[in-house]
Amino acid sequence: MCKKTGKNKVVEEEQVISVATNLERPCTISESIMQSCKEVKNMHEGKTPKRSLSDLFANIEKWSKEEER
Repeated sequence: MCKKTGKNKVVEEEQVISVATNLERPCTISESIMQSCKEVKNMHEGKTPKRSLSDLFANIEKWSKEEER
């Protein structure tokens, strides 16, 4: 069972997670969404090659192997 903690403890943990997330994120969420929209638009216009879901999974697998090194 989970041990009940005070509200202050929960707030401190959330702040730590928030700080860690901001340190890892190279851009804001809205910037990331705008970038994704531009990429999709370029794919529809034929300016960049379309990528499939299998390509995404292959990239994820490749990235995870690079992080292990």
